[in-house]
Amino acid sequence: MNTSHAPNTLHTPAFAAHRPAQAIELCDYSGLAQVLAWNRSTGRREVRTNAPHGVTACDIEPDGRHFWWFDADAAGIGVWRRQPVTPAPADSAPADPESPPAALTGLPPGRQHGLAFDAAGRRAAICIGTGDETRCYVGVPGGPGHLVAVAEGYTTLVDLTADGRTIALAGRAGGDTAISLIRLGDGQCETVAGSDHHRIWALEFRPGDRPAPQLLVVVETQGRYQVGTWQQDRGIELPRDLSYDTEVTAHWYGQNGRVLIQHDRAGRSRLLLADLDTGEHAHDTGEHATVATPPGTILDLTCAPDGGIHYVWTCESVPPRRLVADPAAATAGPAPPADAKAGTKADAASDTSAASASGMAGRTELWTGQPYGRIHSFLATPAGTGPWPTLFLVHGGPYLHDRDAYDPRVELLVRAGYAVVRTNYRGSTGYGPRWQRAFGHRVGLAQLDDLAAVRRHLVRLDVAAPGRIGLCGYSWGGYLVLLAMGVAPAEWSVGLAVSPVADYPAAYRDTTTALREVDDELFGGGPDELPQRYRAANPMTYLDQVRGPLFIAAAVDDDRCPPDQVRRYVAALRRRRVPHHLHWMSGGHHGDAAGQTQAFDELLRYAGETLRPDRSGAAAAKGRPYLTASQGGR
Repeated sequence: MNTSHAPNTLHTPAFAAHRPAQAIELCDYSGLAQVLAWNRSTGRREVRTNAPHGVTACDIEPDGRHFWWFDADAAGIGVWRRQPVTPAPADSAPADPESPPAALTGLPPGRQHGLAFDAAGRRAAICIGTGDETRCYVGVPGGPGHLVAVAEGYTTLVDLTADGRTIALAGRAGGDTAISLIRLGDGQCETVAGSDHHRIWALEFRPGDRPAPQLLVVVETQGRYQVGTWQQDRGIELPRDLSYDTEVTAHWYGQNGRVLIQHDRAGRSRLLLADLDTGEHAHDTGEHATVATPPGTILDLTCAPDGGIHYVWTCESVPPRRLVADPAAATAGPAPPADAKAGTKADAASDTSAASASGMAGRTELWTGQPYGRIHSFLATPAGTGPWPTLFLVHGGPYLHDRDAYDPRVELLVRAGYAVVRTNYRGSTGYGPRWQRAFGHRVGLAQLDDLAAVRRHLVRLDVAAPGRIGLCGYSWGGYLVLLAMGVAPAEWSVGLAVSPVADYPAAYRDTTTALREVDDELFGGGPDELPQRYRAANPMTYLDQVRGPLFIAAAVDDDRCPPDQVRRYVAALRRRRVPHHLHWMSGGHHGDAAGQTQAFDELLRYAGETLRPDRSGAAAAKGRPYLTASQGGR
């Protein structure tokens, strides 16, 4: 299933299993994601939807005749719709309706939590989030949906077996119901429990006719991630050689037990092939069968029925593009060097491992040594000699990470005269479990410590100009901006926050079920259970210390970072006469392209009034589209 989280983002196609020449994909059409039908035999491509808020997810039935797409409003609430891949001839049937029929009838609107088909396409399963629960339905495509399971909180549909008899659901990876397997004939349910030290992620069922379902899983244990399988009466089996120090995901590759593994480390990706049936996945030398891909980041991945691996690739200097890898060309190759990770003990040279970027134009990386590990940052600088006015572009999540990937915002800011820093603070993925979680429950404060350490490092290197250093963040990154402007106002000359958490307890109560569960894991519970932890992490707590100036942009229809808590924060700034500018927009948490571009133009002007960059390149930056917040989390 293809999903879309922001405009102007490329995705890989979804292929019809029994008609490989037919595919669909999400494309950017007038600033919104829409479904495009692709006939690979003729090369014909045709946009098939006109969703007013864009399409957030889609998939194609195995026979390639119909596709499903999720029709949601700005708040993410909607229904699955079903329509033919190929429009009917104008002289033989009516044109496609503006609102195609529901894919399964009789279902309430909600948030989409997954879609799957059986191998023949005769049965479909979907999960819908309604309020504080998740409801799972099955049915014949186009027919009525039948409720088969209800789960409290945020649960996603993992997959439906090829014979259509068993569904797998995923709960919290460290919870008592990390995986739930439900037999549709008799409703029998089996659960697989995780724990804080043994997290389990279910990925997909093995394709083909099998006497018993075999589920592909990733397990975090002993500070590493392992790829393995689950089967009834055998439990979880983890080949010892498929163990990795940083995050992985995996897909079955065909029906013969081969698995395609994507390993992400320190902002870069690699693809590996393994054979779970024969154990042909590693050698005594520690080498793996590596699928050749360019250095950089893989943003999306699909295995086509003909064996081709379709993926979206990018690096810092190249916008995302679709590529196809040939697995037959996979070769044995060594794993990346062990020093390419954070969270290891800092050595004496780590603080000076990056030469001064002063006088260098372009891109480099920075590793900032601290007693608890090394902080990894991507750095982009204008032409000429520093120090420069500097903006930290702070990622959201927090369980995400900045990558060796093209970001148009970086290009625009560098052209406007800023050095741009993207720091993977503690809590970021891509550096192993310890880096992601080993900061106790000092939510926000630990991340500010990391940003401040990198700031000091850049000043020492004559990259960042003291007194001209600001923070710019989206979503949870915007939250860190607001927190920093109160906790350490002397360190940051300006704060630029888009779609932020401004009042953490209020945001917790009004946000989505999925994000409440993220906060429960971050803090160890909710604000009613742990008020002191939330108070320490709340930007509202530090309002009396805020000096500004602050630019805040928020959406009136944001379901993730609701607008009311932003209004309260801004009213408090106004009462304290803190210099600030508030910009309202629409389009939900990620917004639409036009609204986000307008907000960015205002943000850029506001930053320039304080940081005073070289304005020679500023005109080229205005009005250009850019990517919004990244996938997942806030």
